Amino acid sequence: MASHPAMIADNNRAPVTSRSPSFIVSIVTILGGQFVSGVIALLAEILYARLLGPAARGTIGLCVVTIAFATLIGGLGGEGAIVYWTSRSRPHQNSYLPAVLSWGALGCCLACGLWSWSFWKLQLPFLRGMSGSSAVVILFSIPAATFFAYSMALAGGYEQFRLRSLCSALRQVVGMTMFLLLLLAFGRQVETALWANFIGLTIGTLTMVTLLRREIATSWTTASTLSNIRPTLTYALRGQVGNLASFFTYRLDIFIVNYFLLPAQVGFYALGVTISEALWQIPQAVASALFPRTVRSADANATQFTTFILRQVLLLNLLGGLAMAAISPFVVPLIFGQRFQPSVSVIWWILPGTIALSLAKVGCADLAGRGKNGYASVFALFCFAVTAILDWRLIPLMGITGAALASSIAYCLDALLVLAALRYEAKIRFLDILIPQSVDLQVYRAAVDRLKDIVRRTTFPHQRELLAPEQGE
Repeated sequence: MASHPAMIADNNRAPVTSRSPSFIVSIVTILGGQFVSGVIALLAEILYARLLGPAARGTIGLCVVTIAFATLIGGLGGEGAIVYWTSRSRPHQNSYLPAVLSWGALGCCLACGLWSWSFWKLQLPFLRGMSGSSAVVILFSIPAATFFAYSMALAGGYEQFRLRSLCSALRQVVGMTMFLLLLLAFGRQVETALWANFIGLTIGTLTMVTLLRREIATSWTTASTLSNIRPTLTYALRGQVGNLASFFTYRLDIFIVNYFLLPAQVGFYALGVTISEALWQIPQAVASALFPRTVRSADANATQFTTFILRQVLLLNLLGGLAMAAISPFVVPLIFGQRFQPSVSVIWWILPGTIALSLAKVGCADLAGRGKNGYASVFALFCFAVTAILDWRLIPLMGITGAALASSIAYCLDALLVLAALRYEAKIRFLDILIPQSVDLQVYRAAVDRLKDIVRRTTFPHQRELLAPEQGE
């Protein structure tokens, strides 16, 4: 009898240390954490929409995107380097870590300097509506967000996904709690949400570092730091170019919408994008677990496993996208208020690209695990150029729906390019990704049988004892 891909990969991959959980356990753990964080984030979005309104929500979205962009500059790709080198190293062999933290600190100084120059000196028109006090909070948030991303990457490299989920949820809980407290103290201001976000990032980072202090204990010597700067930085920067380009592909439209339209339109658009990106929860969880797994087992069985995973991600996101398109006209006004009805059209226009990009996220994780993260950089740069051209043409003509259409086209193009790279590097056929296979049905049947067995054992705990005499006879 043929084995399904998961079985093949698990039986033939390189030996895994005790710190490496099974892929399914990793996925479930990550999804559980993302679900909790997502629920809290949804509550925060409702609070922003109901208490602050569309214009303030638009400014908050602009500030959060700015922090994310500055974090990419400050981090210099350290997250990917941490996951890659931690997955390759034996436990407690962390001589690379001082090097990553050192150039990460220098990167934060660079990012803070660029932000100060851009806001107070250049006064870029893309940042209109943002106050000086908001800019100060952003300045503090850049290093906080950078080292929070580093700490999350460290947990991912160690495959401590439960701890990773815990700290992610803690950050959200602290952020929302502080928002409510600061709201009572200082009133309905954009800065209230930004300071709450900063406090959540700081508490999340400190908690992660405290809980991983034994794993990250290493000798900080100048010689070790200098010897590891070049290899870690080379890997990081090779992927960071793509991260920056991908960021602009995903978020450039926020700045251009803010340039052409009113802050309220930014709020409508930001909410629609946030809702549509809920479909990325499963692909992001899969990518987080797949990256270190592929590092350990980049062979033919890993390729077969990746194609199996890609098919399941595509199926789930197609079903989720159809459901989201159907219920969003009723749910969005009900939850966020009738003022946010324009966000529905954003969801509809961007959904095809959101579904397509779910494949690219998983595919990029597989390529990065094979040491081929340069593909993502090249493709992201190309798609960034496409996004910029389409945004500049479509937003003045179609408003926020034009921005959604531009992003959707760029996402689909990115997905096609990543799948083409997988076909070349891993010899994966498009049909193996897009068309369900007979092995999928075998896995589904096995999963259903397993679920039935669990339910039966839970419902009738003494069934086996009652049947045992008959089987003995």
